[in-house]
Amino acid sequence: MRWWKVTTYWLKFVTKSDATFGRGDGLASLVDAEVQHDRYGLPFLGGRSLKGLLEEECANILFALAPLNKDHDFNKAAKHLFGNPGSTDSDKAILHISDAKLPEDLRNAIAIASEVGNNKLGREQVLNSLTAIRRQTAISESGAPKKGSLRAMRVILRETPFEAELSFNQEPSDMDLPLLAACVKAFRRAGTGRNRGRGELTAMLCNEEGEDETYKHFAIFEKKVIG
Repeated sequence: MRWWKVTTYWLKFVTKSDATFGRGDGLASLVDAEVQHDRYGLPFLGGRSLKGLLEEECANILFALAPLNKDHDFNKAAKHLFGNPGSTDSDKAILHISDAKLPEDLRNAIAIASEVGNNKLGREQVLNSLTAIRRQTAISESGAPKKGSLRAMRVILRETPFEAELSFNQEPSDMDLPLLAACVKAFRRAGTGRNRGRGELTAMLCNEEGEDETYKHFAIFEKKVIG
């Protein structure tokens, strides 16, 4: 299906604890779990992973609404937003989610500094300025570290901002944005170890001009549920 962007929103979030948006491998003798990063050393969260996290929050919301018989309109909105597995072109998702990257002005500045001048920024230099390496080990019942359990994980430092473009190929229906806003409010962790305290974040849904519209749309969701 060819994409023609009709409406654009932005998902913006800031890490509130160290986070590892992992790429599934490490670097020998350095880290066991490396973060995803581009050729300039800038970390990012892949769009497919981000979509999966939002879909997971959507499924949790629908599950909570089902006993209240409040999920009918939102089930339709969920299919509209995220599509159905194995769906045909007629009922595929209307929403496309890009990779979540650092703000564009910062990315552009680093790209220029990495390619222009005599003192160019190196990829490792950029990566090390935005991340750190944390080490952890499992503890035995006696209180001693378990042999061979030491692991090193690269983490993105807290207070790092990210943004992902949310592109709609047709105008969202009445319940699409309210449900999406609820998913964004529920989206509070991402990355490796998010169930063990890592990857805490705060997120908001913004319009094309970057203005926060989370509560505007969530108020409609809340009214529909309560009413």
